[in-house]
Amino acid sequence: MFDSPFVTIVLVILLTLLCWYFVGMQYNIRRGRRALKWLEQGLPIVGEKAALNWTGVSHVHIHVPKAKEPFRSAEVVIDLVPREIPFWWLWKKNARKQDTLIVLAQMRAAPRFDLVSHSPLVLPDEQLKRSGTGQWTAVQGGLANTMTADIRGNISPYTVNRLIVQTTLEGMTLTRLIVHRSAPNLEVHYLLPQFAQVSPQRVFTSIHQLGEEVAQV
Repeated sequence: MFDSPFVTIVLVILLTLLCWYFVGMQYNIRRGRRALKWLEQGLPIVGEKAALNWTGVSHVHIHVPKAKEPFRSAEVVIDLVPREIPFWWLWKKNARKQDTLIVLAQMRAAPRFDLVSHSPLVLPDEQLKRSGTGQWTAVQGGLANTMTADIRGNISPYTVNRLIVQTTLEGMTLTRLIVHRSAPNLEVHYLLPQFAQVSPQRVFTSIHQLGEEVAQV
């Protein structure tokens, strides 16, 4: 029975999947640790005390309960491609899933507008448009980084472009910029950069300045 070709093929497949799991898991753990070490240098610009929660192999969550003005609190999420699960990883690849750094913040004063924008590198997500008053309007004309944007409330297309430019940094690939009147008020998505080539202090200084810009609109 154990000499049958079918059993041999099944065992080879299981062994391959097991090896894939461990290799993918180790890769993501190392990448997550490098990302955390890089983030440590820039997080104090947003807030001094942070709580770390590593949920699974591919998801790291950092909570800053008391952030600096104009923020009330902030969160940083490292969302990695689930390389430890072969078929899930392949499906996510087809959905343009990539290693992402997400910064979310609740502001002390809620913005007066809503903005949902994304780059061509990611798929549009209508679920990001939360319920609220007013109709969503697509921004016409070219935006920086070839972004697509929908707005609601008191904001002009010129201001939308200015916010996108403010969030655009050399060495960082911006994929989403979201502003909501309900919390979390600010959400910025970047692809994880080449850590040695990008200053985390510069990234978080830019996000802090973005918060100040949003508060003034």
